[in-house]
Amino acid sequence: MDSAVPTPDYIKTLTAPTAKFLCALKDNTFNIKFGAFRLRDMVSGFTLVDVRESDLDSNITEEMDPSVRLLKYHFGPDFLDLKTIGLQVEFSIGDKPVPNLMMIERHYFRGRVIKSFEFKFGFCMPNTTNTLEMIYDLPDLSAEEKEKMIAAPWETKSDTFFFVDNALIIHNRAEYSYAPL
Repeated sequence: MDSAVPTPDYIKTLTAPTAKFLCALKDNTFNIKFGAFRLRDMVSGFTLVDVRESDLDSNITEEMDPSVRLLKYHFGPDFLDLKTIGLQVEFSIGDKPVPNLMMIERHYFRGRVIKSFEFKFGFCMPNTTNTLEMIYDLPDLSAEEKEKMIAAPWETKSDTFFFVDNALIIHNRAEYSYAPL
């Protein structure tokens, strides 16, 4: 990690995906665990991704190859024509209450930010399982931008950061392919 502290304000200045994770797995002192997520097109209602707890690897350790912690999504070119998507996440909270949970997600293509999202979850009670749906308005991309993204699988990337009281506790990374399936 560079010398900057990964605060929300610092994260919002990033212009490219991170080269490595900006926090360790042990920084998740609130024991937040994601049990499932579903991604759907809000216009048609079509489910694009539906991952249940049994599909997630809960045995990830700090010593593992970081590529194990990197998610990859192959959506195909039609995804770039969607206007609004919903991401429903199910997550559990450990023994401690979680004040001021916030997520910042930044999407990049070839060294530029194409979209940044910020969601505030607020307070989460200890020992609970929660479901929340976040609605994303996708960026307006030109036909030329879409063609470049389709022709460059895995060059579209994102960083997702979870903060509690402005302290980074979880950092997830993802890569996307929009090439034909």
